[in-house]
Amino acid sequence: MALLAVDIGNTSTTIGLFAEDGRIETRFDIPTRTLTHRDSTRELLDAPLAGVAEPTIIGIASVVPWASDELTAVLRERFPEAKCYVLTSANIPMEIDYPQPEELGTDRLLGALGAFKQWGEAAKRPCIVVDLGTATTFDCVTEEGVFLGGAIAPGLDLGAEALANRAAQLPSIELSFPSSVIGRTTVESMQSGVLYGGLGMIEGLVQRLREFRFPNANPIVGATGGLSGLFEGRTNVVDHFDPTLVLNGIRIASEIIARNEAILNAEVLL
Repeated sequence: MALLAVDIGNTSTTIGLFAEDGRIETRFDIPTRTLTHRDSTRELLDAPLAGVAEPTIIGIASVVPWASDELTAVLRERFPEAKCYVLTSANIPMEIDYPQPEELGTDRLLGALGAFKQWGEAAKRPCIVVDLGTATTFDCVTEEGVFLGGAIAPGLDLGAEALANRAAQLPSIELSFPSSVIGRTTVESMQSGVLYGGLGMIEGLVQRLREFRFPNANPIVGATGGLSGLFEGRTNVVDHFDPTLVLNGIRIASEIIARNEAILNAEVLL
């Protein structure tokens, strides 16, 4: 079954089309702030969805309610025969050991589900997921696939913007590693602080989470999110870099929900 996965984040909305074998065929991003009106949303999707055959399933995850309302309506109009699932903590097929699961961002849960199903389940190993987006999140999953929670830190972009906005003599910078950890200009010094500081945070928090919750295990560490590629090849604490991890979590969750729905319908007919 072809499946359209939609991940609506605070900064960007990522849409991916999966083939029946689970391979991602098409993937594109649009700024979430542009999803304000139905007409403009239709126009934004016209070009990237041109020629896309109707999927069997649409799975939507969002941390921005107003954007998900608009986009869900437009996609249902465009693909009226597809089953459409809006994923929440209440219907994501994952055990959650968290006092108030309704507070969890669906992206955190789906990244954790994707990591467990892709890497942890077969290896019988826990997972730690690092998602580098508007916020930087760290989430832990047991070897049985139970979501435990984790940590939330400001994203790298937010840190760089805060420096430029709050310090009169500091400029806006491009998020890229400088040639040396010792900056020789103000821009290089800021880049070093933000990027190498972010790298230190990733390595330090992964180590602390590992020691606290998985002292006798070897968790698989996966990194995702729009800024994760900045760190690929720069650390040995991350086992997998996968920018499509949350989309895969959406695919996996939606397929499980659809299968369970089909089983329930069959039982009713019997």
